[in-house]
Amino acid sequence: MAADARRYFDNAAISFPKPPEVYDALDRWAREWGGTAGRAAHPSAIAGSRLLFDLRRALAALLGGDADRIALTKNATEAINVALNSLLPDGAVVAHGPLEHNAVMRPLAHLAQTRGLRLVEAPGDASGRVTPAALAALIERERPAAFVTLHASNVCGVAQDVAALGEVCRRRGVWFVLDAAQSAGSLPLDAAAMHIDALCLAGHKSLFGPTGIGALALSERAAERMQPLIRGGTGSQSDRETMPDFLPDCLEAGTPNTFGAAGLLAGVRWLATRTVEAVAREERARRDRLVERLRGISGVRIFGDDPGPAAAVVSIATPLAPSDLAQLLDARYGLAVRAGLHCAPRAHRFFGTFPAGTVRLAPGLFTPPAAIDEAADAIAEILRSAP
Repeated sequence: MAADARRYFDNAAISFPKPPEVYDALDRWAREWGGTAGRAAHPSAIAGSRLLFDLRRALAALLGGDADRIALTKNATEAINVALNSLLPDGAVVAHGPLEHNAVMRPLAHLAQTRGLRLVEAPGDASGRVTPAALAALIERERPAAFVTLHASNVCGVAQDVAALGEVCRRRGVWFVLDAAQSAGSLPLDAAAMHIDALCLAGHKSLFGPTGIGALALSERAAERMQPLIRGGTGSQSDRETMPDFLPDCLEAGTPNTFGAAGLLAGVRWLATRTVEAVAREERARRDRLVERLRGISGVRIFGDDPGPAAAVVSIATPLAPSDLAQLLDARYGLAVRAGLHCAPRAHRFFGTFPAGTVRLAPGLFTPPAAIDEAADAIAEILRSAP
């Protein structure tokens, strides 16, 4: 059965539906061009190279970076791994936030085991936000080489004050690595103004691209430190058996995902005409309506019931097991939600919902406002009939 946009509340995993322009671009690229990039001089290959160039420029314009310092990746996870492996010396202290996704924690845990890194957690307030004062105190005490954190939580939507945290890092010479998988496209970002050294992006969420493509946007000083995570052909300096030492080639081994790039470029261009600020306002209205309705349901505990900056993500706990509630919402009402730990066990330990997790509802820009009420009504009906 095809997904129903009206009942799709899993936009925190992947946005659905996409703007029509994205589907058109994917179809047109596959049918009319389909070439690789940087590997030949025929029209399809030239079109592929131009496509990647245009995508980097569009991302830089949307996110405040420099197109010459944007490397395309498979996803935010790859971008995070490249940044951490390149920026952190052996034995370094690394600070992270209290709500991190495993895309951050697993690479850090691996580097702790293999290269002697010491990990310290910056304390969060009741919602999981790290205050500038708390980060400054931790830096003075622990002297970390880097601070890595998510922008918006994929569990509860709570967003960090990136500009303020970036300023703290800049003043103290600490690398600032930001996991923006959940926020890029739905919350305003300016990599340069916010002093972000490594901005790690996923294309398939609020940038409205397909899966399999993301990006790493680097500050000038971070770009100088980048080392390949994988090695192989790039179409450049093919007379050498070592990797090029310049961006983006040094980070883009193998055949590039031009199909994904075509869809992502269409999504980014669509966002540019709509503006991220407008999208943020519309998604916030849906989130606020969802929280308002959930507050009125007996037995529901809300994670993300917070007036501060946030993405359109809310989690709940009820007397029912999360997996049972999610299954009933699907079976009885056709509602697509996600249950469990959402690949973020640290966040669930912070909120006290480990190991069962929560049920996550993530409306999107294309979720009809009436569907918010339908989802809340469905949860209320299930809980009223539960033994």
